[in-house]
Amino acid sequence: MLQSVGLFKLRALARLIWVRIALISALAFVAAATAPLLSPLLPDEMRDRIDEVAVSDIISVLSGSMLAVATFSLSVMVSAHHYAASQVTPRAHRLLRNDARTQSVLATFIGAFVFSLVAVIIVNAGLFDGRDFAVLYGMTILVIGLVILALVRWVQQLSDLGSIEQTTDRVEETVIAAMRERMDLPWLGGRPALKVVPGDAIPIVAQRFGWVAHVDVERLSALAEEIGGTVHLYGVPGVMVTPGTALMDVDVARLSVEQQDALAAAVLVQDRRSFDQDPGFGIEVMAEIAQRALSPGLNDPRTAMDIVTRQVKILSLWQDGPPGAEPRFPRLYVPPLRAEVLLREALDPIARDGAHLVEVQIAVQDALAVLSRHGSEEVSRSAHRLSTRCLERSDAALTLAEDRRRVRAAAPGAREG
Repeated sequence: MLQSVGLFKLRALARLIWVRIALISALAFVAAATAPLLSPLLPDEMRDRIDEVAVSDIISVLSGSMLAVATFSLSVMVSAHHYAASQVTPRAHRLLRNDARTQSVLATFIGAFVFSLVAVIIVNAGLFDGRDFAVLYGMTILVIGLVILALVRWVQQLSDLGSIEQTTDRVEETVIAAMRERMDLPWLGGRPALKVVPGDAIPIVAQRFGWVAHVDVERLSALAEEIGGTVHLYGVPGVMVTPGTALMDVDVARLSVEQQDALAAAVLVQDRRSFDQDPGFGIEVMAEIAQRALSPGLNDPRTAMDIVTRQVKILSLWQDGPPGAEPRFPRLYVPPLRAEVLLREALDPIARDGAHLVEVQIAVQDALAVLSRHGSEEVSRSAHRLSTRCLERSDAALTLAEDRRRVRAAAPGAREG
């Protein structure tokens, strides 16, 4: 998705659980405090139907129960995320932490507690009377309805929270989304990188250690238009940089300090890799899940085989850039994703750690056989090359000749022959 660095940071902030909780809590505070503004709209008959005692009783029940429910839910969430981090992969914890459904449920519980707490304070302060109690009573019924709905969703969520299947599904969805976006813009909307960059191009370097998390290609293109030059980007998402590492070379006669700062600001460097513009990171995380499953502590080859199938689904989304297509940002030159690198990151670690397991080796060769028939010549060639590498490992690790024959019979070359 093309977005500015500021919007990228704003979306990342919106994914934090405390932001959602703070917003709903603020809304609850406003709802509890606006009863006097709504009470004139009610008919006079409502004045005597709901009194302070009725409101106080129902609010007391709500406040007492919501604190316990919110505390229990938070402890369950933390335990589930720690379990997923230890049994699946620590990198998946970030995706689980940003899950909108879990955040909405917890925010509803805490918001209901804030609402009831504010309502108790206002009632005890004597700021409500008459029809105000009827409005507050109706708001409390509405909040209880929202809490019941959140409880139903939370029970459903708890059945899968932190499980290997649910965590893997979450990672796969994120990787597929990133892969599709990258395939839509194979060079981030620019041109394929040149083999030789002009020697007098001006370098723009990184100022800190970290990973390139996001590139504002629209901003880079606009700046290139403004200065009348071309930008040769090296700092693509997923690249590790250090102070002095070239983020880009700008082919232009001169650049002011302000222009250099603006160009550097279009490339966001963070302490950790991001899933958004970097499908390679997600593919590595998927492979980590399989590696953890193959560890002696878990010894779960079926999960590793499931990951292999998921990796094929992701890699099958690969598309070669349309030849001769007019780029969206013609002044921007960007290195492409390489299918060979993605295949190696997706399957080579699994083949290495499961070299002694015949069922895992057959699954890997089956996957490579599927990819060898891909319409992209680069994917097909890379699949054949990786198959040969994996066969060398399996031949060295498998002790039975029959197992080695079964693995070789599943390889792309054997099927084509």
